[in-house]
Amino acid sequence: MRATPKCIPCYLKQALAAAREVTDEPETQRRAINEAATILPQLTMDKSPAHNSTYVLWRAQEVLGCPDPFAAKKRHYNQLALEMYPQLKATVEHSSHRLSTAIRVAAAGNVIDLGILDRAQVDLAGDLKGVVSEGFAVDECGLLERKLARGARVLYLADNAGEIVFDRVLIEELAERDVEITVAVKGQPILNDATMEDALYAGLEEIAHLISNGSPMIGTELETCSPEFLRHFHSADIIVSKGQANFETLNEIPTDIFFVLKAKCSEVGRELGVATGDVVALFNHSADHAARAKDRGRRSVAERR
Repeated sequence: MRATPKCIPCYLKQALAAAREVTDEPETQRRAINEAATILPQLTMDKSPAHNSTYVLWRAQEVLGCPDPFAAKKRHYNQLALEMYPQLKATVEHSSHRLSTAIRVAAAGNVIDLGILDRAQVDLAGDLKGVVSEGFAVDECGLLERKLARGARVLYLADNAGEIVFDRVLIEELAERDVEITVAVKGQPILNDATMEDALYAGLEEIAHLISNGSPMIGTELETCSPEFLRHFHSADIIVSKGQANFETLNEIPTDIFFVLKAKCSEVGRELGVATGDVVALFNHSADHAARAKDRGRRSVAERR
């Protein structure tokens, strides 16, 4: 996905969110934003929003003198999500369509996005209830189930801290199907993206092989990832990709990738052919992906009239 001018305010919004995590001083926050804004003329619309946002955020972090502004919030949401884990697990166990429900649970965790959301707290219980009951605006869970063969190699691209506990419920459900699961997390802290520390806190080492993607970037930019990650990426039978930034950086890759995310802005919604706030679970069907998205967009607009 390519950036548009509408993405620019979000870059600065993420820089401000980082500054607010580090200091309450308005002048320091202003200076971080001003310095981050100096990066804007260097950015192009040929890159993804996630790519551009990374460089703006790095500049703000340099000014703030803090490489991991969201560390405390990440720990908070990891703990909060773990407290919810029994409820998340029970939601799947009481369902007659376990895989589809597990995907919905994982999707509900995608609300934990501290660089985009304005709320100091997110309503995890409310979002869980909403996604489980309402389902997806685009639902290809059945297609995922049909593609899951015994012994299949699944690469799971994690998104945020806290959310990774919601992911655990889906990963456990996948493991029940005798597939080989590798979970990839970020190589370095960026925003509130999950790192190896978060994966271990969530207990994922008990059910999956854990790797770092070796990249410090928001999303998954393959040219910045480690050789180990690339081996897993290119040899996987199925790739499950969580979150908006992973979609932004991977949706043009000509590989079947199963995206699970909430469209948190109009530009991502447009790319997906859905409304802002819609939750989707769909495959990137290579050549026909763009046509399918445009068609969904036309149908979505017609339905809202």
